[in-house]
Formats: sequence, C-alpha cells, structure tokens
Amino acid sequence: MQQPKSINTPLLIITISLIVGIVIGHYFCIAVIPTLIGLCISIAMLTLFWWKSKKPFKQGWGFVASAIVMFIIFGITLVNLHNPLHRSNHYSRLLPKKQLQQSVGVKFSVKERLKSTSYYQKYVVDIVIIHGKSTQGKLLLLLPKDSLHNHLDIGNCYTTFTQIQSISKALNPDQFDYATYLKKQYITHQIKLHPSQLVQDSTSTLSIFRLADQVRKHITLKLKTYSFSTKQLAVIQALLLGQRQDIDQQTIQSYRDAGAMHILAVSGLHVGILLLLLNTVLRPLERFHQNGKVLKTVLLLIFLWFFAIIAGLSPSVLRAVTMFSFLTIGMQIGSTTSTYNTLILSAFVLLCFHSLLLFSIGFQFSYVAVFSIVYLQPIFSKWYTPPNFLLKKIWETLTVTISAQLGLAPLTIFYFHQFPLLFFVSNLIIIPFLGGILGLGVVVIVLASIGILPEPLVTIFGYGIDFMNESVSWVASKSNFVLTNISFSWRLLILSYTLIIATSLALQKVLFNKGFVLGTVTIIIVLVIAFEKHQAAQQNELVIFHQFGNTVIGRLEHQQLILNAKSPITDNTQNFLFSNYLIKKRAVLKQNDTFQHQYQHKKRTLMVIDSTFIYTQHFQDSDILLLSGSPRIHLERIIDSLNPKQLVADGSNYRNFIDRWEKTCADGDIPFHRTDRDGAFVLK
Repeated sequence: MQQPKSINTPLLIITISLIVGIVIGHYFCIAVIPTLIGLCISIAMLTLFWWKSKKPFKQGWGFVASAIVMFIIFGITLVNLHNPLHRSNHYSRLLPKKQLQQSVGVKFSVKERLKSTSYYQKYVVDIVIIHGKSTQGKLLLLLPKDSLHNHLDIGNCYTTFTQIQSISKALNPDQFDYATYLKKQYITHQIKLHPSQLVQDSTSTLSIFRLADQVRKHITLKLKTYSFSTKQLAVIQALLLGQRQDIDQQTIQSYRDAGAMHILAVSGLHVGILLLLLNTVLRPLERFHQNGKVLKTVLLLIFLWFFAIIAGLSPSVLRAVTMFSFLTIGMQIGSTTSTYNTLILSAFVLLCFHSLLLFSIGFQFSYVAVFSIVYLQPIFSKWYTPPNFLLKKIWETLTVTISAQLGLAPLTIFYFHQFPLLFFVSNLIIIPFLGGILGLGVVVIVLASIGILPEPLVTIFGYGIDFMNESVSWVASKSNFVLTNISFSWRLLILSYTLIIATSLALQKVLFNKGFVLGTVTIIIVLVIAFEKHQAAQQNELVIFHQFGNTVIGRLEHQQLILNAKSPITDNTQNFLFSNYLIKKRAVLKQNDTFQHQYQHKKRTLMVIDSTFIYTQHFQDSDILLLSGSPRIHLERIIDSLNPKQLVADGSNYRNFIDRWEKTCADGDIPFHRTDRDGAFVLK
C-alpha cells in the first residue's frame, strides 16, 4: 500500500468546520431564523474577502476566517433543516401534548425493520395521516412476537387506532439510553400494537427502500429452500445483504469478543473486496469496446449503489460506497486525488445529506478504521520486508488488521468497555478467505434467485460459513484474552488519540522534539488516570434503582456497591441494571442478603414503608420515605406524623397507587420522585 499524497488543506478545514457546526447545532438548540441570517452574512463576507484576496487559503486570512465561520453556521443550519420537528406538518405540531397520550387514528407506512427483542418485533414507520390530516414524522412501532404473523413488508401502509407514547428514557444510572439513540434519528415517540389491530391498505409507498426489501425478501425465501441451517442463513444475510436482525445474540457476542465484528457489518472491507472482484470481471470491456473504460466505470457505480441499497444504506455502507465511488471516478479521469481527500470528501457529502450521521457509532468506526489503515499501515509495512509472496500477504493482512484495531481501540473501549487481544488471530484466519466467501456468496445468491443453485455449491458455501463461525468461536472462547469492564472517559479518549498521532509522527521522524512531546502526553494520561481513580474512590452515594416488581437499594462506599434487594436478582438482571454503573464508578458489586427498612446516608435517613410497616417513635427522624410493594396506607396521616422532606415510589408499586400518592404529595407541596418516570433516585 502506497502512502497517499498530501491532504487538501481547504477541504480539510471546510469539513472540520462543518463538523463543529453540526456538533454545536445538535447540542445547542439554535433557532432557524438566526442561523439563516448568520449564513447569509458569512456568505457576503466570504465573497468580499475572496474578491479582495483572489488567493483563498493562501494569503487571504480574512477569507479563511470567514469560510470557517460560514461552514460552522452551515453545519448548524443543516441540523435545523434536517430536523423534521421544525416542519409545520410534523405530527407533534398537529396534536397537542395531551392528545399524544390519547388514542388517535393513524395511517403509516413501514420504513425499516430493526433487530427484534425477546418480546417485540421493532420497525421504524413514517406517519402519513393522523386525525384525518396529512402529516409526516417517524415513529417506533412495537409488535409482540407472534409465530402466526410474518414480518411487515417495507413500504406497506397500515391504518390503526392507538396511543402515541413517548419512548421511555433509561431509568437507571449510566444505562444505555435507547430514547437518546433514537432521538438522533428523529424518532421521539412509539406505538405498541397487536398485529390484529393493523388494517392493511391496498396502496403502498413506492420507494427504492421497498424495492430493496422486496429483492432481499425474494433472495431470502429462495435461500430458505436450500439446505442452509438457520445460523448459516443468518450470517449469509449479514455478510451479503447487510441484515443482522436474525443473528442470535451468542453469535454476535462471539464475533465481538474475537474482534471480528466488522466482518458481520457490511462496510469498506466488503465493498472493497466486491469492487475488486467486479473490476476484474469487467476489465475485458476496456479492450473490446471503444468506450469500454467509461462503460466499466458506469457499471461499477451502478453495482456499488445497488449493493448499498440492498444492504440497507447503513452508515458504514454509505461511507464505503460513497468513498469508492469517488475513487472509481478519480481513476476514470486519471486523477491523483489522495485517499485522504477522497475520505474527507465522502464524509463532507454524507454529512450534508444526513448531518446526524456524525453521531452514529458505525459512521465513526468506519472513518476511523479506514483513516487508521491509510495512515498507519505504510508505517508498519516498512518494518519488515517479506521474502516471498505468502509471507508478504500474511504481513500485509497483519499490518492492516493492527492498524485498524489500533485506531479503533480507544473508540471500542469508550463505547463497549472491552477490547479483544486476539483480534489479529481471527482476522488472519478469516480475511484471506473472505474474498472467496463473498465472491462465492454473490454466485450463490444469483443462482438461488433464479432457482438453479446446485446442492454441492450449497454444501461448499455452508462449510465456508461454518468454518468462519467456528474460527471466531474458538478465538472468542479464549476469554482470558478479552479485556472487559474497562472504565474509559472522554478525557482518556482524546488523550489516547493524541498519543497515537504523536507516536506515528515520531516514527516517521516528522515530530520535532519527539521525546518531550511523547513524554508530556504520557505523563498527562497517567495524571488523568490517577485523578479519575482518586475521584472514584471518594464517591459515596445511595441509589434506589428502578426494577419492575422489586425494591433495590444500593450504597456506593469505597468503590463497593453494597446491594440490598427484597427479591433475588438474576445474573442477567444484574448485568442490565448495574454493569455500566459499576464500570463508570470503578466499583465492584457486593450483595447483602438482609434487606433493611432503615438506611443512613451521611446525615440523612431513608425509611422503607411497605406492607409490614409498623409506626414507632424513632421513625420521626426519617428524611426520605420509600414506598415499596404497594402498601395500603393512609399517606396523609403518615406525612402528618413523620413530616418527611421527600417521598420516593419505586418499581415495586402499582401505577395507580403511585398516581394517587403523587397527587397527595402535590397537594401537600412535598417533593415526590417516581422511578418509573423520573428514573433511579440518587442521594449524593
């Protein structure tokens, strides 16, 4: 792999300015009108400086400054323009907030099928009509799993009468917040229906997504007629159709622990291999047709975007196809555009069309991985010159894998709190065969679609998928080589990338006074780690967690979470409730089998009131009352007797009881916290 040419500085500055603007626009809600006015002013200033300097980005510093400001404001404007909540016909504007919790008539079309949970099938739907009015907006649709009903087809329209509900936020500290994740896709509400409540319309929404879904469905149905196992079929759909919804959680966990998750996510690796194969097949066009090179380029672009659509237009696929499209066109016109510039330009184009892609983990992983390979692999490849072809290919695969994983390591640890040390083993085993698997997979899909797939080919391809799965499972089984539960803050994320960049510059002998720079960055990292450890050791808090049907109280002391629960908690539930909290607090879990009814935290006393509650005089010292297990009590009398400063109702209570208690506290002007809406109660 050759070192690409230098980065186009103006393009880099413009793209960074756009990213800054998108971040500002997302986290600071700035009105549309001021941003449009600011954009017009900055364009006028940009034009003026360009006219005066005639040499933008070289001598005209006024031009550079005004360009940066303009693209920052342009990024803010994009966030506003892409946000459907700002449009007058959005469903949230047509319905008052009170009506959002009432049953209304809704017509919608199915936009996307998501990965299902243990209880629900999940879809993203576009609202077409609500209350008889034409509208727009996206909702999350939840359908209980029912073996009698098939999946809904993309583009189908349905009418129903139901409640539009807010999507519940994470109710316990540091849990993954699905509501925030969906909000970045402009989805803020959901509807829960039984399939029997859906009335399918005779019409359907015609779109490229519906066409892609029908093609995927046809391919899947044809593949099911052959002797592929359920696991093989799920992996084939992920590898070639970009659909991971049917892969079981155990397989996903194995690929994640083996550091091979990128193999299941259609990305630049898959697109690059398929493009290489197609380019080889179409190369004869250059010799046998007058405009063969142009025709080959057009066919390559058509294939790339057809594959992107079939694969669901995920962020990784969009990034890969957009970048390879620019590369393909560049090769056609004989451009020497560097890979860096192609990468930056593809990011700029994608963010212009979908600004919040910036916050997609897949988008971030895709760009960091490719940039790391392009930037770091040439450095590593110079360390050793293989004497033969086989060793050359092994060394190239190893350096590409190490470059990608080194670049992704800080992001992986930051988001998933784990890192597989044997990532290079799984990649060395699988990647050399992945081209053959993908190429054979394309042949299998084509032949299966037209019904002439021979059984021996089914067997060979099935063995290839099994080999890949078993190799990954073997690597993942070496659990001692998977670092887990790593606490990694945003400070360490930034410093880690600073250290990686500084080290790479030092290896290239570009960095001036490299010993001082590397030493300084390393010392800062050590100091930050020491500071965060000291900060974690000083934390002391009491938490009333939310768990349906149970009362769970945790006391964080000296990096130990001492847990008291009325009912036993399974390992899976513990992982769901406490895992991220323990990682962030750098704490370990310690269970206390004896549930107490009174807890002391610093100078405040918490009293648990349940069906066994018996009033005694010393209860008058209680600052906080926790209502547990739906006790049948006269709350006004207890408030008058104990005079508490705060009342809390957890997930062990009936909702109608909580509603009644909340009204009582509101009448008495007493703070009331309900964990089913407000989340866990944390007492610092």
